[in-house]
Amino acid sequence: MTYQLTILSTTDMHAHLSLYDYFLGTEQETNGLILAGSKIKALVEENQQKETQTVVLDNGDILQGNLIADYAADKRPERHPVMQMMNAVGYDAMTLGNHEFNYGLDYLKSTLAQAEFPVVNCNIRTVEGDYLFNPYTVIEKTFSDGETIRVGVTGVVPEQILMWDDKWLHGKVVVQDMYQTAKACAAELKKHCDVVVCLCHTGFDASLPDEDGLENQVHRISTIDDIDAIIFGHTHQLFPSDTLTADYIDGSRIHHVYAVQPASFGSHLGRIELTLKKTENGFEVESGHSEVIELKNNTVIDPALVELNETTHQAIFDYINEEIGQTEHYIDSFFSQLAPSRAVEIVARSGRRAYEKLRGDIPNLISTSAPLKAGRDGASDYVMISPGSLTIKDAISIYRFPNKLAAVKVTGKVLKEWLEWSASAFNCYSDELIVKDNQSIAPGFPSYNMDIFYELDYQIDLSVPARYNHAAVQVTDSVRIQGLTFEGRAVEPDDEFTVLTNDYRLNFTPFLKSLEGEVLDVDVRETVIEYIKEEGCDFKAAWPFRFTEDGTYRMKTSRHAEDVLLGYPARKVADAADDFIIVELNMKERNE
Repeated sequence: MTYQLTILSTTDMHAHLSLYDYFLGTEQETNGLILAGSKIKALVEENQQKETQTVVLDNGDILQGNLIADYAADKRPERHPVMQMMNAVGYDAMTLGNHEFNYGLDYLKSTLAQAEFPVVNCNIRTVEGDYLFNPYTVIEKTFSDGETIRVGVTGVVPEQILMWDDKWLHGKVVVQDMYQTAKACAAELKKHCDVVVCLCHTGFDASLPDEDGLENQVHRISTIDDIDAIIFGHTHQLFPSDTLTADYIDGSRIHHVYAVQPASFGSHLGRIELTLKKTENGFEVESGHSEVIELKNNTVIDPALVELNETTHQAIFDYINEEIGQTEHYIDSFFSQLAPSRAVEIVARSGRRAYEKLRGDIPNLISTSAPLKAGRDGASDYVMISPGSLTIKDAISIYRFPNKLAAVKVTGKVLKEWLEWSASAFNCYSDELIVKDNQSIAPGFPSYNMDIFYELDYQIDLSVPARYNHAAVQVTDSVRIQGLTFEGRAVEPDDEFTVLTNDYRLNFTPFLKSLEGEVLDVDVRETVIEYIKEEGCDFKAAWPFRFTEDGTYRMKTSRHAEDVLLGYPARKVADAADDFIIVELNMKERNE
């Protein structure tokens, strides 16, 4: 006789709950925990009719990344909207994502204390040596014949949280290597569990080596013999899929492990189906498979979940509609990696203004900003602000992360390497598209790592390959940055500059971590709000750089960009999948 076990999972929800896009002001049924929760509840009920047992798990990053997250962190409602919804859906366990730490340990602990299910993590301890959360949990499910299966669940998160949230974690926690701790914990669980599941808030990148300390380690964790199934995430991708491949992937298995990565925001649901056989020592996995279920046009909405969210839904409107200014222009980030963008430049301007208010007139001061919303999470993941009133919602759209303003002293030599890393976001002149895929694993390059330096003038030579990969690791000896000047004079290796950035960039970037830096108690988003209130944002946006060769170059952007094409030296050349389009941008206009 065989038995069936289903493992349903979500990952990287980032507080997306509602069936409403607060930035576009429209109803939607493409993502969110109401959508995912409705499907989960329906599948659990369906499985009960088939005498299949179901375990429901979340893989972390639930507390940051959406207007609801900002509202909850700012206003502190009695019940956190995400936890309230997860309890109603009926999760069995969850692990921590890196963004869980963005608001500090006290907020994290008090919020997750509302969970009516276990929160597990095995690679974070306090400096005293205690686990921050329970390292694992054992979930028992009983079949109709009275047999009970024991499912052990543990979880891991990247060590890099110590850099990304240094201001909250320094001197308070120790984070151990994910592979080593998962291996030890799985071995312990296997002693008294039939099935071991690892919730891996880390991504898959087949190009990475087999070494400790990597940010993305699914390629290693999936080799652990005592693990039967993995839910992974962090990189907002899909698995199984045609885009994540390796010679050791067999269908839905990575090595011997059944694995799934259900994208992000609750747009997809992960499902692992295991067929088990009973032995004298318990249950044994006989076979299985995994899949991702797209939820759009494939889910009947549970009205009880909609009703549960109604108070939060109405509170969000009050929270986001506070007016902070006016604009005569459409503010967007559709072409922000190539062309002028007020949405990106205002972050650099506001940071410089705030810093000079605190520190006065600083020589050789450079302000930076990166295109944070440039399509990494779909065709709606762009800044899109219509002329008229500017509100808190728009400030959050312009700057989505709870970062602090930071300043770092660099030499001209380090500055040039920083520019080389940013220029590595591009392909070569000969490639079909000039901008790399906006992904946080190779061969992509996430737009949030592409800093633009507004006080500098420089050219980028795309006849040679990139010098760095997406994580600031040097991969070639190429030199793309040419003619680098500051205020009309050439930048020399020994020149000294103060560069304004944010705490994430300062703590994460390999060639910045050891330098003299300062993290100010100033929220970047608050500087944007104050700048809009006092200066507005109808300034003339600057072209950020030049290419060494004149020409027109193609890039992928949102279909929503068609509404503003006339404002750019650009034309649409083709439709692309998933509501994207291919446009051709005339960079010759900049070079003139």
